[in-house]
Amino acid sequence: MTYYACEDAESHFGKSEVQCNNGDLSVLWTTTANINTQQRAYQREKVTTEEWKQKLMLTVLLNTYARIPEVHIRVIETDGGYCYEIIDGQQRITSITDYLDGDYPMPEGLVVDGCDISGMFVKELRDSYPKIYQRIMDYRITCKWYEDLTDLQTAHLFINVLNNVNGMKPQELRNAILGFYSDYVRDTARGNDDPAVKLDPHPLFERYTVTKKGEEKSYLKHFSSKFTLGGHMEVDEWLSSLIYLVINGWRSGITQDGHYLWAEKVQSPNGDYVVKFKDKKKIEDILNLALAILKAVPEAYQVKLNPMTSLMLVLYAVESQNRGFNVVPEKYSPAFFDIYKRWSDTTTKLYMNETMDNGNQMKEFNELFGGKNGNAIKTIFKVLDIEYLENPLFPSPEKEVQMGLIKLDPRVSFTRSEILKKWQEQGGKCFYTDEPIVEDDLAGDHFIPRSFGVALGGVTEYSNLVVCSKRTNIKKSNMHGDDFMEMLKTKEAA
Repeated sequence: MTYYACEDAESHFGKSEVQCNNGDLSVLWTTTANINTQQRAYQREKVTTEEWKQKLMLTVLLNTYARIPEVHIRVIETDGGYCYEIIDGQQRITSITDYLDGDYPMPEGLVVDGCDISGMFVKELRDSYPKIYQRIMDYRITCKWYEDLTDLQTAHLFINVLNNVNGMKPQELRNAILGFYSDYVRDTARGNDDPAVKLDPHPLFERYTVTKKGEEKSYLKHFSSKFTLGGHMEVDEWLSSLIYLVINGWRSGITQDGHYLWAEKVQSPNGDYVVKFKDKKKIEDILNLALAILKAVPEAYQVKLNPMTSLMLVLYAVESQNRGFNVVPEKYSPAFFDIYKRWSDTTTKLYMNETMDNGNQMKEFNELFGGKNGNAIKTIFKVLDIEYLENPLFPSPEKEVQMGLIKLDPRVSFTRSEILKKWQEQGGKCFYTDEPIVEDDLAGDHFIPRSFGVALGGVTEYSNLVVCSKRTNIKKSNMHGDDFMEMLKTKEAA
């Protein structure tokens, strides 16, 4: 049977006949076929609970009047035969295969054909009640098979046809657009477990898990616990929003439709990222800066690091760098939240003397962080700019010294004897790269840059000395040693 991916397929893809066949598949087939249930373009982060999976197993074994909803499978021809990709229905399929892999037990109180299989894992079920085990393996799920679908057609089918049933969130739609940009966002925000790739997420998005009342919840280490992770690509959304505002400019803000259309455009055949995500280096540098900035947020304000506030915190720092200012996280982050507190104060009401970008009366500063529209962002930046003019946050190190804002150690460089001694202590290797360096290539580096000032540890003392190659010393520039090492690790992982 001939099937077009959607009614307007010709306008989207040109003339292309795609075979779509109705059929079904057995659970046994899903355990033996070369089937990819982990196509990350269509995959949410883990959101199915054990209880949800157990209820699905009840449908398989008891609720025979109902069936598991239809799944959609892409057939891909390879040199060795065929492989298969689950376009829609991954959680339905993996809930069954997870049980067969021994990941969770049957629910309590479950009796099938007079057999009490409560709490049984698959091995015990197979050994004790092989007929019930075989019933699972023989269970059939209706499906549609698609042959010869291109990546573009597959994404369009998933987004514009299947999404009408699934009700996907905006970032899920953006991730379903196949391409280098979507891959970068996913891999950077949550890593990649594919053995052929094996990537950790960027350190900015490091997670930790807490178990409460038997339920595991994930949180971001460097953001507020109010930055909720419900498995719906929230971190992907934050990262993609940051990239969009950096690449397209922040003055017009960002809308979900505009964000989606841009992600689709840059990955289209004539798009900027059709061959690779060419702005990777720029974004990596920004994420390294963001990590340093979030680490420098005073503990009292870490609770404020929700998606919008953290996004504006980072974005204004990027804008300040673009203007030529030196952003020192240890100074910038406390100053940002000092402004946040004072301009949100309903007693002093600083905001009453200013207007929003659209001319309306300004609200309390904290109320501006409710959306990513241009009016809100420009008003936030307006307040920060006012404070900058009155009390500079980001002057150059030279300007800071002139203004008396920081005190520099009068000793500029380390002695040759100190450098040689430290080099010997380091085993003749570069402190940052662990590579051997010869005596003629030694550079004495301030681990905490001298430009940070005496108060922050930027002193020319032996305790702050590390030895590296001259080339590495130039590359590090005036970065903090911790941030530089984090950057090197990130680049090695990439």
